[in-house]
Amino acid sequence: MKLKFTGLFALIFSINFLFAGSAVSSLRADLAKQNSLPTLTMVSQSVTAATWLDGEYIYFKRSGDILMKEVEKKKLTFKKNDKGEVTEFTMGDLTYKGDEDGRSEFIRYYTAGNAYCIFFTPKVIYLFEAPVNTTIKGSIGAKGKIDMDDAIEAFLEESKSMQEADIKAWEEKKAEEERLAQLEKEKQFSIKNKEVSKIEIINLQLPEKFGHYTTFDFDVKATLKDGSVLSTDNGGFWSDYVITYTGGDFSDNKIQGKFNKEDKIVVSVTSAFDPAMKTSSDVVLLYNQDITFNYTATGWSRSAGETANNFKIEVKQVKHKVNGTTLNAIQITNVSMGTVVAQFKLGIDQTLHFTCNGGYGGSDDGYGKDGGDGGNITVIKDPSVKTFNLNYSNRGGKAGKGSTSSYDGRAGRDGEYVTETAAVNLSL
Repeated sequence: MKLKFTGLFALIFSINFLFAGSAVSSLRADLAKQNSLPTLTMVSQSVTAATWLDGEYIYFKRSGDILMKEVEKKKLTFKKNDKGEVTEFTMGDLTYKGDEDGRSEFIRYYTAGNAYCIFFTPKVIYLFEAPVNTTIKGSIGAKGKIDMDDAIEAFLEESKSMQEADIKAWEEKKAEEERLAQLEKEKQFSIKNKEVSKIEIINLQLPEKFGHYTTFDFDVKATLKDGSVLSTDNGGFWSDYVITYTGGDFSDNKIQGKFNKEDKIVVSVTSAFDPAMKTSSDVVLLYNQDITFNYTATGWSRSAGETANNFKIEVKQVKHKVNGTTLNAIQITNVSMGTVVAQFKLGIDQTLHFTCNGGYGGSDDGYGKDGGDGGNITVIKDPSVKTFNLNYSNRGGKAGKGSTSSYDGRAGRDGEYVTETAAVNLSL
């Protein structure tokens, strides 16, 4: 059972803080007994650690329910502040610092990142796993007790209050520093409260393969009336501008699966401080990348695989509104759900990769489970379509294996693939 403190108060004797309460008394008695001390003052670990000297100490490693003596020794080197308190120490190649290093002078335990946490008593140094799991892993200097984890956990919990004021003050100071730094940055790089003569879209970068489900990048440059330049690629603030995208569905930082009637995205940039100060740029889609969809049904480790949905793919040939190249406009409908799942355009040399396989079957109690059936695919091509590249897969899911072949599950049925030629009407 973990120890719980019923109360905590501090009496100041020089720099020593004494904890009171029945649980603390029990803790002190436990520590005193194992360290042969009549009493133990509960203070910051920086004070307790200061009673130790640089040197080599025997390391006892936990083995089962006891701490076994190790052959190796641990070399400890301490670094102290002007008050003689230990701010950090090294053990081997690791440097240990206080749990709230830089945020509070009161130290509850020492840590070196992923290594064991360290807790000092006057005669024994304890190594434990983590602040939320104080399982004792070893001791240094003397053979400690593994049941000290309860006492250490109690100390760590109750001593949090000793850090609260320091941490609050640190957070307030940091917030104020960040506020002032932001104001200074705005003064240097923001267009706020400055006379702007023009804004421009610069550094417009498109990927080599650019169409639906891709993105693009750009920066904004503002030229002030005094001739100086502020730009987002050199510390400028994006929050100084209102960015809008029209002509297609550009959201979540990519061009979504919805027909773009003009085959371009119009990027508009307006000053957040002067709506009359604006600019725009056309971003023409190339539609020169393959597109992939995977609607494979779910497979289960101990159950039958799920059956894939059925799909309809409609294709119509169109011309690019900007450059006149030949494209295929494609709409995919999940027939099983009755919903359109994608609308997009592809260059006629590009390929649509489409998968709606059945889910794999699992195994349970020696019996294999059936795989799910593959989905049916119906392709309807408008008479205008001369070329349409489709790479599809609608296989049935694999069967689960039984304890013997006679208990294997059944593989799912492959879906049907049908192609038709008929008039296709799309909202282009």
